[in-house]
Parts: sequence; structure tokens; C-alpha cells
Amino acid sequence: MSEGTAASRPVVVGYDSSEMACRAVMWAAGTADRLGLPLTVVSARENEAAPTRSAEAVQRVHETHPELPVTGLDPTGSGAGVMVRAGDEAAMLVLGNRGRGRITSALLGTVSMTTAQHAACPVVIVHGDDVTDRAPSSVVVGADGSTSSTAALDFALDLVADGGTVTLLLCWSTMPQDSTDPIPAVAHAMLEQTLAGRTKPGVTIDLQPRPGHPRDVLIKASEQADLLVVGRRGQEGFKGLKLGSVAQHALYGAKCPVAVVTPGR
Repeated sequence: MSEGTAASRPVVVGYDSSEMACRAVMWAAGTADRLGLPLTVVSARENEAAPTRSAEAVQRVHETHPELPVTGLDPTGSGAGVMVRAGDEAAMLVLGNRGRGRITSALLGTVSMTTAQHAACPVVIVHGDDVTDRAPSSVVVGADGSTSSTAALDFALDLVADGGTVTLLLCWSTMPQDSTDPIPAVAHAMLEQTLAGRTKPGVTIDLQPRPGHPRDVLIKASEQADLLVVGRRGQEGFKGLKLGSVAQHALYGAKCPVAVVTPGR
């Protein structure tokens, strides 16, 4: 997030009174407070006769973050449409996922998936039972050498807690056809390219080239992470590796909140 963006754009969280929406509001409030941004709670309604819900979430935020500027909105329209439009003027969008129990793993709601696919700003989908409003101390970033993964790293560094760790992961299942170097060496070089000298005082950045398909490695890594960050679209740094499909798998299967980041925002 750029300077100026942080001063003018709110964190926007979707709310529908569900348990995961309540967790999303908690996560969003903590993040907005730390970044010095206002919070907007959006509760979409199908029509004017439908009940409004944002006020209950706003009240909850006032109780836990009394100094945080927070606004509630109850626009009419489809949930996905309302959130995608809100993303045009937001620093980030935050939504809860829609799980259906252990057997079906994490079947994501259509609002969350559509928003993650189409919003103009970063989108965070809140997963997991241990969600808090504290800054994430362990953040995993999926990398492939693209501008999307560079934007994902910048987002991770904005959010990681002081004293925390950002793990930059690049995975491979096949080798670029034009490369004769050992795979780990190529992967590490791509990680260094993504890092490009970025640092944050008090934060450890760990470069991790690992064999395996990105969707499997990243979902496994999410089990020990507080936040997983991926770019919305990648490039074929290694043949067959695209963060577009990886992001979709992460949204369905991650065990922690997932941020999908777009370059330029």
C-alpha cells in the first residue's frame, strides 16, 4: 500500500452476522487500527425491506477499538457486487469464508470468491478458528518472480508484526526448459529478485525454495502461519506455475487468513 493510499482509503469488511463475518470484523478492526486507517463495515441487503446489520458490528468495534474511526453501510445489491464496488475506494477488503464442515473442507462462499477474483484492491479471506485482531507474527508469501508476487511481499511487510517473520516461498514441479542451472539455485535467484533488497526493521525475511506443487506447499505452510499472501495472477517462472490457480486453491484450502494481492494497489 502506497503512502497517500494509507491516509485516504479505509479497510472495508463485509458483514452478514455469521460467525466467520464476526471474525473478519475483528481481524479487520485490528488491522485498520495498526495501519492508522478508518474501518468501514458493509452489510449488503437484497432489497430496501431487508434488515440492516452493520450497526451491530460497528458497536462491537467501538467496544474493542474505541479510538478507531468506524462507519457502517447497508447498501442494496448482491453481496459480491457491493463488495467489488467498495474495493474501488478501499485499501483492502476483508471477508469471512463460508465453510461447510470438515468433510467438504472449506467450500468458499460465492461472495468471497467473486470478490477475490474481481476487486481492484487486496482481498483478505478470513479462515481458521484462531483468528485474532493481533498483527500476524508469521506470514507466508507465495512467489514466482512476477509483479504479483512482489506486490504480495510488500503487502506482507506492511502487515507483519514487529519481531515477526515473513517466509518467501517459491515452489517448483518442473524446470524451465532454457535453464541448465540446478533447480534450487534458479529458485533462490528468483526469490532474491522478488526480495530486491526489501527489509523491515525487526522483521526476519526467510527465503525458502522448496520442491513440490505450490498449492500443496503453501496450504501445508498455512498450518503454521498467521497469514498467507499470494498474488492474484502469476507468470510462468517455472513451467506450469501460475499464481492465478494457486490463489484459488489457497482460498479454498488454507488454514489461516489468505490475502490475494493485485499489483498497483
